[in-house]
Amino acid sequence: MLLTSSESACYPPVHQSPESLKVVVAGAVNMDLAGTPFDSLRPGDSNPGKTALSPGGVGRNIAENLARLGLSVSLLTILGRDHYGNLIQEHCRQTGIDLSLAIQDPDYPTSTYLCINEPNGDLHIAVSDMRICERLVPSLLSDALPVLNRSDLVILDANLPAETVSWLARRITVPLAADPVSVAKSFRLKSILPRITLMKPNLAEAEALTGISVRHDNDLHRIADYFLNLGVQQVFLSMGEKGVLACDASQQIHLPCFQSPVHNTTGCGDAFLAAVCKAYLQKEPLITAARTGLAAAALCAQDSGAVCPSFSPGTLSRFLEKHMHE
Repeated sequence: MLLTSSESACYPPVHQSPESLKVVVAGAVNMDLAGTPFDSLRPGDSNPGKTALSPGGVGRNIAENLARLGLSVSLLTILGRDHYGNLIQEHCRQTGIDLSLAIQDPDYPTSTYLCINEPNGDLHIAVSDMRICERLVPSLLSDALPVLNRSDLVILDANLPAETVSWLARRITVPLAADPVSVAKSFRLKSILPRITLMKPNLAEAEALTGISVRHDNDLHRIADYFLNLGVQQVFLSMGEKGVLACDASQQIHLPCFQSPVHNTTGCGDAFLAAVCKAYLQKEPLITAARTGLAAAALCAQDSGAVCPSFSPGTLSRFLEKHMHE
């Protein structure tokens, strides 16, 4: 039930405004339940701390960040007919995410993601219940294809079933960006790598996809070359606190993270990908895209949620102006 609310790699016009750019994100929504202790975790005990309940999911997070950056965003996803599904729908509407491509399934609960963080905000352990995502099968998506192919960019997250990832990649004719999500799910992208325009793997995901183990800096460049030789136009290899290796056919640039407070790392990669996708659509230089992505990730890390509620072109610009010369 729909909610009522060619392989071209051409760039859009250089001066295309964010409001005129149309992006479809195909991926997961979750309700995130996060707990962060005040002191070091004590296994097998009740740890005093703080908890938070908020909409999340890789696809939804990317979509919200893009909407906050001023782009027109539709979210192709699947939700349960339950309380969490209703909360996510309302939050999407409030943040400007179009849900006309979303599907409701009456038989499965909306995805949930339960995480326990370290006191500094780094993830300690998590459990996700994403069974409903496996229900987003190709037979449900035919009506959505015309909308996807009228967009400027489609972003896939690997929470989608492998058959759905492959089916979409064969039929989408506009540029395609992808997030591997995790080592286990990254393999869902392996067969479509030649079709991907832009991607953001972390080190573990990149090692899994390429079969190259990183022991020296040169191995990072070998990984980048692997993706580029398959036809990926831009690769942003995330190295956690060591920054990012941004690569295209003409250059490979290592940029460190911005130094700023970290309260939570959940969603930082989603903010990064949203920012570099916008930069790609506006035909920004690779180094500008990478810096903007790192700034978006840093802003996300300063907040306790998966998406920074004050994220906007203005806050991103001010952050860059403040930190660029540090």
